[in-house]
Amino acid sequence: MQTVKTPCAVFILLALTATVLAQEEEDYEFSDPLSRMTVIVDTLRIRDLPATEGSEVVGMLHLGDTVPYAEMNDDWARIKAPDGTVGWACIVLGGETFMVQDIYIFFTGTLTDAAGDPVAGAVIELVGTGTNYVTDEEGRFDDYEVPRGTWGLRVTVGERSALLENTITLEDEYYEKTLTVNLDTEYRLTITLEEAEGIAKPNIYIYPIEETEVRVRLGFPAGGGITVSDPPYGEGWTVTVTPEGIIDGERTFLFYEARSGGSVQREEGWVVPREDLEAFFRENLRATGFYEPEIEDFAEFWVPRLDDHPYFALYPQYDPIYDGMVGLDVDPDPWTVIRLAYVVVGLEEYFDLMPAAIPAYEIGGFTVHEWGVILSPGDMDAYLY
Repeated sequence: MQTVKTPCAVFILLALTATVLAQEEEDYEFSDPLSRMTVIVDTLRIRDLPATEGSEVVGMLHLGDTVPYAEMNDDWARIKAPDGTVGWACIVLGGETFMVQDIYIFFTGTLTDAAGDPVAGAVIELVGTGTNYVTDEEGRFDDYEVPRGTWGLRVTVGERSALLENTITLEDEYYEKTLTVNLDTEYRLTITLEEAEGIAKPNIYIYPIEETEVRVRLGFPAGGGITVSDPPYGEGWTVTVTPEGIIDGERTFLFYEARSGGSVQREEGWVVPREDLEAFFRENLRATGFYEPEIEDFAEFWVPRLDDHPYFALYPQYDPIYDGMVGLDVDPDPWTVIRLAYVVVGLEEYFDLMPAAIPAYEIGGFTVHEWGVILSPGDMDAYLY
């Protein structure tokens, strides 16, 4: 039998190839710039297994390190450290928190020329995140979910491009700044950072006067976008609806969640004890004009979740405030549209709040109802996930 000898160099090449492929797979796992966690303690060990016992320490993290993660559970996250070390870091143990998921930051900007006119079609690159934005007809771009950190900015107008000397730091401080961009001629790039509100589980109910194909589109005039939808939103919903509100023969409402940079009012509303929430919501929604099955849906979903404070401040957002956050376009045009989203804030103590007036709505004909809740990014995670 003849023995075939494989040169040592071939083994080395195969080993190097396997290493490169493994590295490429690992880089892919950690490539999403939005999946990041920040260390909030002085030092944090990186371990080879997600456990304190039976694992080995393979590296260290330090206060303020922001690291991508590929997997996580309630207590541990598989992370990639700034020095390239991959392992498991503890999120929480014994009631102490070591790492937090990055908050949502609403990042928006406007590009104008020297005369102050908007520049459409320009490309704004957030260098280091792999993310590009294209300005619209108003010279505007936005992103409602960006990673914290310090990034460069590259601006491209036509065939001219420049990397700005200024970096931008996306942190908890929200601000507005204007940067100068020189591309043969001078441009102005205005950057705004603010916290994006979470539009939590709005339900849209539709009642045409006869079975009708209905087109529903959502817009975000203050920036933002849909994060979850059922059925899938795609370019918008086109559905067939009966007068009883049955959509495509199988569902009673359209559902979505979103982030929005729009403003809300917190001057008028109600402070309600936890034990009175269900009775309040039922009475308030009924007085606004919602139907009993819609009220039941709201109470069934939200009342059990709002259980971590003795009081809740409820600030109603009617149109045009709600429409300024999430625009609703329905074709054919409905005769009656009622939209209401409550900003919900948990409280430890009661305080007096100026009661909100419920608008008067015309009732009848083709009707569309929408209810939802608006939460801070932290409360989105706490109450929904």
